[in-house]
Amino acid sequence: MPHTVFRGACAALLSMAAALCQPAAAQPSFDIVGLRPGMTEAEAMAVLNTHRPGMRVQKRSMTYNYSDGVQQLNTPPFLYELWVSFDDAQGREDFRLYFAPPPSASRVLGMTRQMSLKAPPTQAQLGAQLAQRYGPPTTSGKSNSTLNQVWGEPGKPTCWRSTPNTTVIGVGEASDILSSLKRGQEKGYVPRDPSTCGLAAAASLSGDPVHNLMVRLVDYGAWASTHQKARDWVEQQRQEAVKARLSRGAAPKL
Repeated sequence: MPHTVFRGACAALLSMAAALCQPAAAQPSFDIVGLRPGMTEAEAMAVLNTHRPGMRVQKRSMTYNYSDGVQQLNTPPFLYELWVSFDDAQGREDFRLYFAPPPSASRVLGMTRQMSLKAPPTQAQLGAQLAQRYGPPTTSGKSNSTLNQVWGEPGKPTCWRSTPNTTVIGVGEASDILSSLKRGQEKGYVPRDPSTCGLAAAASLSGDPVHNLMVRLVDYGAWASTHQKARDWVEQQRQEAVKARLSRGAAPKL
């Protein structure tokens, strides 16, 4: 399904209480500094507003493209991504939050957090913190000097692709979730109904000691169901546009 992405920046410096990392939870918690899939834009911004001072925000909108058989048409633009960055004496930290497309409500489907660690811990130290936060990893492997760990939502199908060295949980515009899950169904690790897929969290710890950390969190079930609804919605828009064009057609005088 073709789409167009528009970039729009709304830079804003906000003052808030400094908190580089939230304390580790006593029980496994599928969130990143309090950010969770299913949040609205306002809810997510409120969490980031209390996370750390000096927030800079960029918004990206997207449209879907379709044709009535003669001309190209677009759906109205919708919020696709929030890119929130911090860069000060504490170090660089970036969040990217991805939102559900219409006709579903605009809520967070997945996110990434990437940060440079000024006082780098060892992989063992950071791995222990992650285990306290998310529980024992479902899969764990090493690729060169990078430790990759993934956690699947208990009791839900794990719909992500994994190898002994790395695990890929996609999020973002480069990831065609419906095609990816269809391939997973063909290989037998994705259920017939992808909306039953669970959440997945993944951490990449680069180097030892760890100088760079990336954490991803994705709600596969919501991601699959909202994008299927979007595909069906765009197809309905296309069919209605074709009907409207045909109703306006008129033969010339012969």
